[in-house]
Amino acid sequence: MSDTTARTTRKADPAARTISIQPREIKEAAYRALCAAGADPAEAQEGAFAILRSECDQHDGLSQLMALLDADWETPSQPATAAPAFWGGGNLTELVTTRQPRLRTALQLIDCALDYPADEVSAARTSSPCIQAQLWNDLLIRRSASLQRTIILVTSTAGNETGNLARIEDRTLTSQGVIASQEPPHDLIDSVPDGHQEREVTSIIVLPAASPIDLKTSSIPAKPLKVSEEEWQKMYQLSRKFLVPDA
Repeated sequence: MSDTTARTTRKADPAARTISIQPREIKEAAYRALCAAGADPAEAQEGAFAILRSECDQHDGLSQLMALLDADWETPSQPATAAPAFWGGGNLTELVTTRQPRLRTALQLIDCALDYPADEVSAARTSSPCIQAQLWNDLLIRRSASLQRTIILVTSTAGNETGNLARIEDRTLTSQGVIASQEPPHDLIDSVPDGHQEREVTSIIVLPAASPIDLKTSSIPAKPLKVSEEEWQKMYQLSRKFLVPDA
């Protein structure tokens, strides 16, 4: 932790103390922790970026990492299957997975949605569990910026007999960042089939329209972040289980 500034706030509760950590250290530790858990390097890289942005923007990235690590990364499961489904608005892929980590499912879902020509409208959906809403922000920002496509995330849950109400949330990228809303940002969203209504359904819709953000503005500032000392120490110790040469 050579770049860590060991300055902690003096509070009565030790768990509330914070410490200043460089962004690249957070990303590196998250990457190593995910690799140690069993994620492949590509998955770990995507997850590490998402953790860093969540910590930078919402101060909960380190706690979100623990949720990603709490998955069975190593036990073989049935491979995911992707098949075309009917949708009058464009190309639609149905992704079905079985007992695999949520991060892997999220990455597969966005890849399915992007596996069409850039001038076509495309979408992918799954009823398998995906990553937490906050972690989607980084995927939407970086993929939109690098591909210059408009990518929209839609999550919908049906109501049930116990009183839980149906809900739909859309996350779309603007020049100010990712905005979450219950108002569809595009007319096509209403036409995407709901799929399996007994569970949460996650859909990715990709439009030919250019992204409102570029790679330069999507980057995370290289300045120290105040993080929970307790959470950082937990993540750092987990990361030491996967050792790679320092750059």
